[in-house]
Amino acid sequence: MVSINICSCVIGGIVVEVDMVFFYNSSKSFDRSTEYFSSFVKRKDNQSVFNCDIYIYFNRLQKESFQPTGKRIFLEQRSSLQEKSDGTFQLLCFSEQGGDVLWNLDIDAKFSRFEYSLSPEAIETSDFFQLAFNRFLLQHTFINHHGLIIHAAGGSINGKGMVFPAVSGTGKSTLSHLLLPHPENQLFSEERIIMRRLDDGWHLWGTPWKGTGVIARNESAPLNAIVFLSQAPETKVSKLPPSAALRRLLETVSIPWYSQEWTDKGLAVCESLLKTIPVYELAFRPDQTAVQAVAELAASLD
Repeated sequence: MVSINICSCVIGGIVVEVDMVFFYNSSKSFDRSTEYFSSFVKRKDNQSVFNCDIYIYFNRLQKESFQPTGKRIFLEQRSSLQEKSDGTFQLLCFSEQGGDVLWNLDIDAKFSRFEYSLSPEAIETSDFFQLAFNRFLLQHTFINHHGLIIHAAGGSINGKGMVFPAVSGTGKSTLSHLLLPHPENQLFSEERIIMRRLDDGWHLWGTPWKGTGVIARNESAPLNAIVFLSQAPETKVSKLPPSAALRRLLETVSIPWYSQEWTDKGLAVCESLLKTIPVYELAFRPDQTAVQAVAELAASLD
């Protein structure tokens, strides 16, 4: 243990502080992670900041082994999530070689405080920011902040905030590459977008989760429309009825389906979103007719 560093970032309008006991062999991982999240992370040394929405702490594993505590939510090959009697959670990750604990994570009931205890192997091999900004964990956090993580491209298109959700292989990257060359289109992400309701309405944000794409801009815009994608022989924009909009939304948003409580919370956010934001489908041919259709839709939006 060498020193303590605080890293600050803002994701989806939410302030995150990462407090890391800085181990001698974690420097490369830290620097690699900071580069990956370069537009989101600000590095600050030897400061303590607790005025934040999410606080994440990394420490050394103090026990020889951890045992699952509380009601088991799920058990996978290398991970186990438990809910404790006080409403907090424990997530265990096991090594590939066997049952040894790679790391233990204690989570508060609101998914706003995360305390990692790392084994020597985890300290040596982990990408700390990939652990800190785990989408599975943060889906809970954003739901508590009236928001959703969605599998979508999005940004400011002809001056209007637009999100283009799609399941894999149905045109998200294709449309992004068609829109990008036009300077009036500013994409914040082509992989994941955050949508949140603030006092003045719904907004969208870029995220650091690039996936196979290259766009990850820490920018935001008021949300004007959600446009689901499908590829077709001819390009056409149509407005979706509420039932179809909800079905398509649930195919692309991150909701903790393992829990009825969290499912209900996530569905309530979806309902609020669809009551406010118009939803369309863009069935498109992968050419400039799609760009023109998006531009015309943007011009028609309030």
